[in-house]
Amino acid sequence: MDIKERIKLRRNIKPNFFTGESVADSIIEEMLESAHWAPTHGYTEPARFVVFSGESRNKFADFHSNLYQEKTSPEAFQQMKFDKLKAVPLLASHIIAIIAKKGSNNRIPFLEEIVSTSCSVQNMLLLASQNEVAVHWTSGGMTYTDEMKTYLGFGAEDQVIGFLYLGRSEKVNTQGRRLSNSQNHVEWRK
Repeated sequence: MDIKERIKLRRNIKPNFFTGESVADSIIEEMLESAHWAPTHGYTEPARFVVFSGESRNKFADFHSNLYQEKTSPEAFQQMKFDKLKAVPLLASHIIAIIAKKGSNNRIPFLEEIVSTSCSVQNMLLLASQNEVAVHWTSGGMTYTDEMKTYLGFGAEDQVIGFLYLGRSEKVNTQGRRLSNSQNHVEWRK
């Protein structure tokens, strides 16, 4: 399949559609290697990843759901959201935390580091599609909190971008749709 078709078939698939079948660590390693080849200004290579598998998914689920409970006022607390943060990580074979690491070259705006990290995720998504791995990219819950940065081992100057939940699903590589064509998003100036 050519890259253009692969791009069109890549889908976001929520973990409730995962089958429970594990993804081989070797595929995860290939995805991470492809991430390393994303564009990077000044060779800063800002993309960082923390991979949760096996028992560490339980620890992540406990931390995330408990952090939500701690940081949410009693009036705003939703038991359903707490339960979801506790249960959904266990539906995934692997969870990959995505972090943009602030580099030491202050001439490179941090926004460019975030963009580079996002490009690395696109590389991983395409390789996941090629390997028929279902992926859900999420940034919900307590993703953007300082406590999450600390839990993942990063500093205040870094940015958690989100999490990739990986698994197997019958819905992988299904035809997507767009509400308009690409020409509606492009202005040519000659």
